[in-house]
Amino acid sequence: MPQWGGGGEKCPRCQKTVYPAEQLLACSSTWHKACFKCKTCNSTLTLASYKDFSQDVYCKNCYQDKLHPHERNRKQLENKFSKQPGGGASSSSAGAEGGEEA
Repeated sequence: MPQWGGGGEKCPRCQKTVYPAEQLLACSSTWHKACFKCKTCNSTLTLASYKDFSQDVYCKNCYQDKLHPHERNRKQLENKFSKQPGGGASSSSAGAEGGEEA
């Protein structure tokens, strides 16, 4: 049992003691409900709406835009090339570069 003077678990955002009435468990840490906000845009998060990275929490938009832009870019490229009429030609030229004739 925690002693008086803040002997309980600390919130990773504000580093203050989190008491049971105000706690929220996420990312293997105990948070204050008021501190459970996106690190980038400061929007309020819920357990269903957050993504975690390096023991911090983000909203889904900031997580995709700032932490994993390659996923967004990959999807944009896939959509761009799948809609072009000559998209299959690059696969036949790739086989010619393989150098199978020797």
